[in-house]
Amino acid sequence: MDVKGLQLFAINGIFYKQLSDKQKVTITLTYQEGEFPILLICDDKPQDDKINDYNSIQKENCKIDINAYDQKVEMQTLSLTKKEKSQTFQANFNVYYMDNSNIFIGAYSEHQSTFNISSKISSLYNCAKECKNRGRCANGVCECQEGTFGDDCSVVGVNIKDQIKLSPNTLYYQDLYSTGTSFQRTISNSIPIRQQCYVEMPFFDEGSLIITNTLEISNEKIEECKNLTQALENESQIKLNSYIIFKIYSEFDVSIISNDGKGDGLSKIMMMIFIPVFVLIFFLLVCCGVKFYKRKLDETQVPIKVEQQNEEKNFINLYIPTHKFEQVTELIQEEVNIKDLYCSICLDAFSSEHDVKITYCKHIYHSECLTLWIQKTKVILINIQICPLCRAPLDEKTLAQLINQRSETMIDQILTKIQPDSKQIKIFTLNSLSSLNGPNTQQAFQNLNYQRSLVFVEQ
Repeated sequence: MDVKGLQLFAINGIFYKQLSDKQKVTITLTYQEGEFPILLICDDKPQDDKINDYNSIQKENCKIDINAYDQKVEMQTLSLTKKEKSQTFQANFNVYYMDNSNIFIGAYSEHQSTFNISSKISSLYNCAKECKNRGRCANGVCECQEGTFGDDCSVVGVNIKDQIKLSPNTLYYQDLYSTGTSFQRTISNSIPIRQQCYVEMPFFDEGSLIITNTLEISNEKIEECKNLTQALENESQIKLNSYIIFKIYSEFDVSIISNDGKGDGLSKIMMMIFIPVFVLIFFLLVCCGVKFYKRKLDETQVPIKVEQQNEEKNFINLYIPTHKFEQVTELIQEEVNIKDLYCSICLDAFSSEHDVKITYCKHIYHSECLTLWIQKTKVILINIQICPLCRAPLDEKTLAQLINQRSETMIDQILTKIQPDSKQIKIFTLNSLSSLNGPNTQQAFQNLNYQRSLVFVEQ
């Protein structure tokens, strides 16, 4: 069609009669050349012969695909349905309610324009346009991904959150679901700026312009826009994001010189407080848990350790009883030499009143020194208890084999050999002590399979 001025398309009456409640009619204008035309749907034929701006279109109660017209997109699309929709729904998705058969469907161009016009009836659940930028058709409208706009998701915006400068002819947005109680940015120059709640005013280049150097969203405006978005989401049954959109109108870029977002600042302050407090509480809980576990472990281990030590002392005292050094030297004085005057464990000299133990391998130690030595070697050498000098086994099993629990010890046997009426103590050598155990004990000792360790145990 090659025309100019206001053009009427006589198709409305036919569609109104044929259209069911579950259908919609879609009118499409495809531009070819000449002046860019405007596709119009009005309640009645416009009285003004010039409809070339948004204010005159509103005055005549007309609907247009305003974003496509402003951005000079080749295809403009409007849909009509007998199913009543809210004003917000109609403006966002270009799907309008048709309540009579006398509506005006046409186009306007002040100068010569060439374009094609077409129409079709389709299901309410079909989208009038192809959804762009990974948007999807749902319930007859396009569900857009974050940062994409328009009834077909063809417009891509830029998140203003991390920007340090703003450029002309760029659509910026602030996601209100990630905004605190308010939002504010100060820019380098006072310039014309348009900002609006997207679902309330989904037109990128329409609405009021203000000259300012501040981008500001109050808490009241944030909550209002969120509520409008939620209402549209419930009506359309698709997922929507809540946005405030910004567009600047200047010849050059402008810089953002400060980020005074109270809401963002409050969120950051809350995070700065919450994270350290959470870490501190977690650390205290861990410390308390470790301390409690350690205390319980100590409570269970200390009695066991004491009991084990007592058992070890008992078997040492049973098989290697304690005597006074004076008594031992008097009984075995023939074998006492300079090396027997010192304890080989602590290296201190014996005194007559010292408590000592004599092993079956004929070595003398302080009683306490030998007991501690056996306990220590049991831990260090993994249950190998040996004589400090000759490494002969001193474990309970070995001692039990050599000396029966009910038999007399070496010293006891010496004492029983003393004649009661003798005025002098009969002296025995250490060589004779081993013979007191008899041939059976000698045989047992010879058959015992032990190895003398060459391991050095630190004192």
